[in-house]
Amino acid sequence: MIEAVRGSWTRIVLAERTGVFAVALGVMLVVALAFGLTQGAARVPLSDLGAALLDPAHPSHAVLTAVRMPRLLCAALVGSSLAVAGALLQTAVRNPIADPGILGVSAGAALATLTGILFVPGHPEIFPALGFAGGLCAMGVLLVASGSAPGRDHPLRLVLCGVALQSLFFAGVSLLTFLFAERAPSFVSFTIGSLHGAGWREVWIVCVPTLIGVGASLALRRPLDALLLDDESAGGIGLPVRSVRLAVSGVGALLCAGAVAVAGLVGFVGLVVPNAVRLLVGPGHRALLPLSALAGGSLVLLADTGARTLAAPVELPVGVPLACVGAPYFLHLVWKLRE
Repeated sequence: MIEAVRGSWTRIVLAERTGVFAVALGVMLVVALAFGLTQGAARVPLSDLGAALLDPAHPSHAVLTAVRMPRLLCAALVGSSLAVAGALLQTAVRNPIADPGILGVSAGAALATLTGILFVPGHPEIFPALGFAGGLCAMGVLLVASGSAPGRDHPLRLVLCGVALQSLFFAGVSLLTFLFAERAPSFVSFTIGSLHGAGWREVWIVCVPTLIGVGASLALRRPLDALLLDDESAGGIGLPVRSVRLAVSGVGALLCAGAVAVAGLVGFVGLVVPNAVRLLVGPGHRALLPLSALAGGSLVLLADTGARTLAAPVELPVGVPLACVGAPYFLHLVWKLRE
């Protein structure tokens, strides 16, 4: 009786905490968007922001609606996609330091997308499909090469295989850069991660895979919770472990592909955000996935605003501030696992 009451009380407290964090992250996302709109070469006072957005005659209207707004929406969608993809892949491989970049999924998607940019540049709408194919291929090779089967998967083996795949795909990116040296500057931005020049077309390109991927991940939240168990226990309650792991990996690859298609190799979002959110609300995916989407969107929004303004008039790639945050956090996670 006491245990039942204690369990009910814990669930109530966790639900209240989740609600508080959801509101806080939603407010943070809106504030980050508003702050990003006011910052840039031509700063807009916060008091004039509403008028500048709604009045076509306002001097800043064109800059806000044609340049800053689509870029910031791209940043929010990219951040949400990568954060949810990170949460999915961490569950799929049962490793808290898994990330689309570390596992080679981002690099596989990037190589396929870069190939499309080179050979079919006039059809950017197919870049997410190419990236999805590349990311799914990378994830499939990872699961096969690491021997991911009941009782045989090992976190270290998965990470090592992912690092090897990442190196292999980056070699392909480097080869394309060497062969097409005249386009090397744009390739550098792609490999670091940049939202420079993102417009409304890029918003639609990333929006579709993000909505599909986040919706599919929420539909998979119960199998994902079961996947937190070991394979034998999950199979014992009737979960088709291999099928669920493949489905989860496919959704993660789709989310990663949409982000890579418009922003290139933006790193560490899928590592930092899900782990931070997991510490706040626990491992349950019903709360983890939507909160990761909100937190990831806010993080990339703030990072892109900082990249545009910290070294003005020089504009840094968005991957630079994210790496400055993500690399120390990755070392912290490795240290905690060591302990």
